[in-house]
Amino acid sequence: MFVVLGMIAGCNSDKLPKTVPAEGVVMLDGVLVSDATVLLIADTGNLNASAVSDKNGKFLLKAFDEKSGAVPGSYKVQISKTIAEPATEKNGETAVNLKYGLPIKYSLYTTSGLTYKLGEEGDKNIKFDLTSK
Repeated sequence: MFVVLGMIAGCNSDKLPKTVPAEGVVMLDGVLVSDATVLLIADTGNLNASAVSDKNGKFLLKAFDEKSGAVPGSYKVQISKTIAEPATEKNGETAVNLKYGLPIKYSLYTTSGLTYKLGEEGDKNIKFDLTSK
């Protein structure tokens, strides 16, 4: 019985669409941005991909929470970063204050103005150079 369940689980992941390499950097006004969440939202279907940039601003997209890369196609893009400011205490309660680490317009694909088209060969040089203006 366990063997059958394992085979069924394996078959499902084999049916996922093909992904291609998809990696790059996030910058704000020409400066690399760490800890930015990058989300590519497919124009059609639910073949989204996401990543978090490392300390050098570099990200490596993953699709389906398990496959490296992304499915070729057209995407809307949103990029966000949340920064926790030092906690404050008032009336014996501690509050954590959060702020946006990037301009708020980039945090929603509907306002970011960012799109991306990933070709069949993939792309290891994606560059999202955001501006604070």
